[in-house]
Formats: sequence, structure tokens, C-alpha cells
Amino acid sequence: MAKAPAKSKNKVHIDAALDGAREFVLHPESNDLFVRTGKQVIEACQLGISVEVWLTELSGMLERVIRWAGERATRVRSCFVSPAGSKTVLFFVPTSEQFDFDLADELTDLTSELLKEYNVGMVELGQIPWAELDRFLDPRTAIHIYGEQQEPHRSVEA
Repeated sequence: MAKAPAKSKNKVHIDAALDGAREFVLHPESNDLFVRTGKQVIEACQLGISVEVWLTELSGMLERVIRWAGERATRVRSCFVSPAGSKTVLFFVPTSEQFDFDLADELTDLTSELLKEYNVGMVELGQIPWAELDRFLDPRTAIHIYGEQQEPHRSVEA
């Protein structure tokens, strides 16, 4: 029978300057494994909230974003959410083929609102073209939350 690894009794010191990019494996009793950078561990502690509370905040934020996009259905074709390190990124696809400068201004206002109203950490919003979703979205992590859905293009090999 294999011997269980010894548990360390030493404290682990995570220094933002030294360990910010270093990955740490968190192994709770549930046997789930979480890999986080030192920066993410520090940010989570600074938020001072549990995962359950964070998920509730995230859900509320996404509901707000869906309502916001729905109120602009003539200008917002689709919206996707994707994790990017320690931040949440929302990608908005305009209905026009060109960059929508008015929508960009409204996204700036929405970003400010989301950061003030929801305790989810860093949130970034951006506008992306429909024809180039695959350049901006990782199909393994991006989640479609509003509007028209399209499978990202895939390169065809000859």
C-alpha cells in the first residue's frame, strides 16, 4: 500500500513581487484541485469572500449584462464571457460590421457600473467583430450569454 505524502506544517509565504506569477496548487478536502498564481491567491484574500459568494456576485453581474445587451438589441448582436487569468472578460459583438464608437462609450460606462456594483474582481469589456470571433474567443473557455451564437471558425487544412 502506498504511503500518503506527509503534510507540511510550515507556513507558505506568498510575496506579490516574488511569487505573483508562480503557480500554487490548492487541494481542499473535497479533492478538487485549484491552480492559482500567487497574484490570484492574494487577490482572492483581498476580496475576502467565499467561492459561493463570488459565484452569486458573478451570476448577478451576468444577469445585469444580459439585460443591458437586451436593451441594446439593435446594436448588440452577441455577448460572450471568458476567464482570463484573474479577470473576467466580456466580449460584445456589434450588429454593425464596423466598430461601433457609441457602443464603446456605453461599454465604458457599463464597465464602471459593474466594477462598483459587483464584487467579482477585475472585469474587462471589449468589442469584437463577428467575422473574427475565433481570433478573440477560446471555444474551450468562452461562454455565450446573449444573442446570436456562431461556432468560431476553424482553419481547414488541405
